[in-house]
Amino acid sequence: MSWLVTGGAGYIGAHVVRALSAAGIAPVVIDDLSSGHDGFVPAGVPFVRGSILNRELVEETLREHEVEGVIHVAGYKYAGVSVTRPLHTYHQNVEGTRIVLEAMAAAGVTKIVFSSSAAVYGTPDVPLVVEDFPKRPASPYGESKLIG
Repeated sequence: MSWLVTGGAGYIGAHVVRALSAAGIAPVVIDDLSSGHDGFVPAGVPFVRGSILNRELVEETLREHEVEGVIHVAGYKYAGVSVTRPLHTYHQNVEGTRIVLEAMAAAGVTKIVFSSSAAVYGTPDVPLVVEDFPKRPASPYGESKLIG
């Protein structure tokens, strides 16, 4: 069995891929390379170049590689730009997550790890926040991660 890492050619995703490999878990990567680099994907790791917005591709990848679970790291991560391009941000992050979840359901995959962001907390007045701290996103990016 293997685990699919969405956004696995990005900075965080590539580290997740390496950690899975080091733990003896076979990773599979799907990434559209909009901000990632295929050189970040280690040799021998199956790499599917494509978007999480393509439900058929995600479902096919899950089935073909007999994926047990998904680590969902893919998304549009630019908080500042999200203010000028909120619909793009919501489409990539919210719709992308919905499509991944639908493909998982169709392929019978029930395990997911979702990568959120500190942006869901906005700009707190304290130096340290914990997970149950009030969510007050200050950007469309933060809102999209909270919705996800």
